[in-house]
Amino acid sequence: MSELFLVRHGQASFGAADYDQLSSIGYKQSKLLGHFLSAQNLEFDRFACGDMRRHFQTLTEVCVGMKISNKNPEILPGLNEYDFEGMYEAYGKVFGDNELFNIVQKDTSNKKNYYRLLRQILSAWVDNQIPEVPESWNDFQFRVKDSLNKIMTNSETGSKVLVIASGGSISALVGLVLGIPNSKVFDLNLQYLNTGVSHFFFNKQKINLSGFNSISHLQSKANRDLITYG
Repeated sequence: MSELFLVRHGQASFGAADYDQLSSIGYKQSKLLGHFLSAQNLEFDRFACGDMRRHFQTLTEVCVGMKISNKNPEILPGLNEYDFEGMYEAYGKVFGDNELFNIVQKDTSNKKNYYRLLRQILSAWVDNQIPEVPESWNDFQFRVKDSLNKIMTNSETGSKVLVIASGGSISALVGLVLGIPNSKVFDLNLQYLNTGVSHFFFNKQKINLSGFNSISHLQSKANRDLITYG
């Protein structure tokens, strides 16, 4: 059996003009993960990531932490995050009178309200209640599944594969592997931690989850302040 180590990117730049880049904490998280993987004597045969900047930055820092050169990763755009900004705009056209939506519009810095609204929007998305959304839930699932198939079919037997992706795509992938109802998939999304690692055993025909959202590299007393969700 081969092994897949599926990692959510480090903390991105919430509230900045460009969210799609790691924060200073995100860089630290990623490098610490690299240190941890190296201490476990893990060596990877294959690397892959989405094509978002935060994915590649996370992989680069993991490699720095492992003291290896940044391998040329296979780029899998199907592992990119959903377009929440586009989804937010489309949601507003249908649910513009929603009280929470209007609160967040006035103050985008409140993370608690932001994540409450995110849950509402994702639920409406999965239920096909947002007509002008940039990408349907079914299309999102399809591209995530296609990326998983590429990982499984293109990996040599017994290989170890490290993949960097986003919380939404990872949650969709885990949902597909476990057969979780669509309505429950984003319960996973909203608890997924930055640089959390999910571990799978797989061959070309099947895949099994053996560990979910592990942050062993951040659980020492010195590093607990680096545990983040954003």
